Amino acid sequence: MIRDRGNIKWTAMMLPEHIQQLREWQAEDGKAVRETPDEQQLEEWNYKIGESVERGLPLSIEFWQCSEVRKVNGFIQKIDAFQGMLQIGMKPGLTQGVPFVDIKSISEIE
Repeated sequence: MIRDRGNIKWTAMMLPEHIQQLREWQAEDGKAVRETPDEQQLEEWNYKIGESVERGLPLSIEFWQCSEVRKVNGFIQKIDAFQGMLQIGMKPGLTQGVPFVDIKSISEIE
């Protein structure tokens, strides 16, 4: 088994600018990549939204906001096709608007 100190032994030979760039690169590596849904996934989401509206079932929706993934749980109060938004009622009097294009995943809450 090789026992070495990893990056510690190499940092003495690096410039501070290189170390800064490596740290930035490692921070960016942990960020989630935004993917576009395929047609089958869009149909599945459409079905889940329709069932939720028809039966009054709660949904858990993950969506992109400022390059981070946010999660909201609640009931669909309104589907605004003109503005491309879902209005999710989380608590009485508290709603969250979620744009269609920012949706990452939709799942049913049991």
